[in-house]
Amino acid sequence: MTVMIAGCMVGPNYHVPSAPVPPAFNGSTTGTSSETIPPAAISYSDWWKVFHDPVLDDFEIQSDSANRDIKIAIAHVDEATALTASARSYLLPTVGAAPGVSRTREAQNRPNNGNTNGHAATYNDIVMPLVASYEVDAWGRLRRSLQAARATQQASEADLRFVRLETETTIAIDYYSLRESDQELRILDRTLADLQQGFDLTTSRFQHGLSSDLEVAQAKTLLDQTAAEKQALEIQRAQLEHALAVLLGRTVESLSVPILPDNPTPPEIPVGLPADLLTRRPDIAESDRNVAAATARIGVAKAAYFPQISLTGLVGYESTNAVSLLNWQNTIASLAASATAPIFTGGRLRAGVDQAQAAYRESLAQYEKTVLVSYQEVEDQLSALQYLSNQSRSQALAVADSERTEQIAMQRYKAGLVSYLDVVFAQQSVLSNERTSSQIAGQRMTASVVLIKSLGGGWTGSKTP
Repeated sequence: MTVMIAGCMVGPNYHVPSAPVPPAFNGSTTGTSSETIPPAAISYSDWWKVFHDPVLDDFEIQSDSANRDIKIAIAHVDEATALTASARSYLLPTVGAAPGVSRTREAQNRPNNGNTNGHAATYNDIVMPLVASYEVDAWGRLRRSLQAARATQQASEADLRFVRLETETTIAIDYYSLRESDQELRILDRTLADLQQGFDLTTSRFQHGLSSDLEVAQAKTLLDQTAAEKQALEIQRAQLEHALAVLLGRTVESLSVPILPDNPTPPEIPVGLPADLLTRRPDIAESDRNVAAATARIGVAKAAYFPQISLTGLVGYESTNAVSLLNWQNTIASLAASATAPIFTGGRLRAGVDQAQAAYRESLAQYEKTVLVSYQEVEDQLSALQYLSNQSRSQALAVADSERTEQIAMQRYKAGLVSYLDVVFAQQSVLSNERTSSQIAGQRMTASVVLIKSLGGGWTGSKTP
């Protein structure tokens, strides 16, 4: 009978939440691939190796063991694992020892004192029992609690994967932003050298009476302005280096990233199908597990309406003399069953069910939102990569055009056909277009990293425990 009762569980069972899944992504980008690859091959660690950058590889490996956010998430997993073990323990009997020693003196005129012929009695009482208690999980309250704890543990494990992915992508974004700053600094250094030559030229021409002091001032202004821009960019680079140090769990002064002025090319990224995101993204997995936990908590709340059945037992020894305590004649035993049923709770149980159901609806809406946002994030980066690719080609033409314009302006200035102001404008245009081209290249790398994050991870490595 107990086995039959224990097989009953009140409350709804978990069902995989449904969410709208588009048949394909709208975005079509250069530098990405629409091929479908097995989710297990791309969902987890080592995704950064697709960039083939040993410096980035080293940073990512360091962060896995030193980043503080990852350590916090690992502690959350350990905490959730312990809570699951605690919830599981309630399905088993609780056994404890309750030894006791007492010496009692009873009154002479106590009721029912026939055993001592009306005299006062003094005696010892030594007991050494084992006490066991067990709650019969007739309505599934304990099993639903265990389901909720397990789902919460799985959600914390998915959150750990998400924190790792978030940390890894932040490192990659800061790293490629730093490399883009190095590229701009290289452009500024080259430009400063050209501007210094222009300033020397105008100064020489002024000294020979071929130009005015206005042209010298214009050349000096542009030279100083560009030097100031370089200083501002060096501040930005230093701050990116500091951010990387913190992400790697290190103090700021302990990290020095070498200058890498070349702009890498974005890698090929297999996009796959929208449905793959449901199994690849850790934040979707976390939301799904939160739905499962909320479902189980409805059962816990509903089980409170039913009687709580408990079994208690005792076995051991009792004697007035320690010498004879362990004789079999002094064994004691008892077994009892009890049930506690709510009769009037002032609406507390109904409120508990309502609260659990509301929490379930909230978790379900959060799951659906997470899925929709995941599609948006992928589409955003696909569009960004597409337009940045087109913009990069157009900007390359703009750089070539501005360089040609500068050459013509300088030739005409040397021939005395135009003022140095035309050269200044041309040089400013070259600098602006080259810096914009470098920034677009950096944005393409950043968009590639964010796309990988939006897809849920990388292509190589084993599943994160």
